[in-house]
Amino acid sequence: MHTASRLATFAVGLAAIGGSAAAIGSATDATPPFQSCLRVAADGHGQADAMAGAAMSAPGQAESRASMAPMVAGADGSSSKLAGLTLDAGARTLRAGRPDTWRFRIVDCNGDAVRTFTRDQTKLVHLIVVRSDLTGYQHLHPTLAPDGTFSVGMTLRQPGRYRAIADFTTGGRRYVLGTDLTAPGAARTVPLPRASTSARVDGYDVSLRRPATLTAGREATLTFTISRDGRPVTRLQPYLGAYGHLVALHAPGLEYSHVHPASKDLAAGAITFDAELPKTGPYRLFVQFRTNGRVHTAAFTQDASAR
Repeated sequence: MHTASRLATFAVGLAAIGGSAAAIGSATDATPPFQSCLRVAADGHGQADAMAGAAMSAPGQAESRASMAPMVAGADGSSSKLAGLTLDAGARTLRAGRPDTWRFRIVDCNGDAVRTFTRDQTKLVHLIVVRSDLTGYQHLHPTLAPDGTFSVGMTLRQPGRYRAIADFTTGGRRYVLGTDLTAPGAARTVPLPRASTSARVDGYDVSLRRPATLTAGREATLTFTISRDGRPVTRLQPYLGAYGHLVALHAPGLEYSHVHPASKDLAAGAITFDAELPKTGPYRLFVQFRTNGRVHTAAFTQDASAR
């Protein structure tokens, strides 16, 4: 499998996790296929890899249709429009520090709201929200109303500019669209932390083992080991069908990649990802894991160098 198929896709289940073909999710009964204009737009735009999103699963493990869908080229969340689809946000201003509800639609090239999506890891859309300085990271799952409107509760804890990135599959193709949100107020930018191979979150220590040099556009094996009180955490739990999820966001543009696990060693509390960071410069890596029914997010800064 080409390395590009490992990027910008959501994690699929690993060995010991039962998988099944994902159902088509819709706000109403099954709707007809996309209008011809959208098919032409997507075909003309091309795709990142004919096998983008293919699962790296254990023998005999089923793969979801969403995970096998080809990725539309340029699907990194840097634009609200891509290959005939538009992320149409209602309000783009939310109150800082208060729970709020954000609503948006995915609109096709005829101006109609898309209402049929392929579920991936049980969800119709995976939404990443992060502030422009790569703080305030959230991984959310909006719900779909019959009229094609998605809604999601969120709290933008600090004032500033945020990026909302929607990852979804529809019409047999995978898209990633993004838009800016604003929380008014005096925003204080937090400097990007220095590159590090260790992080601490919720009482857990997470260490990163990586090659001596991360080269942009070249595959690298990244292994995250979770421990507590000096001992490996041996009871990691599946979260959305996998033992770990890794999102890489490039600074300063917040271009998005999602990498799925290549393997795991539960006895060692370790999760391994094969990642290819496409651009040179700094990245913020967000690795998520689940213990005792709770999801934890550890963040690392890493730099990708030129070849």
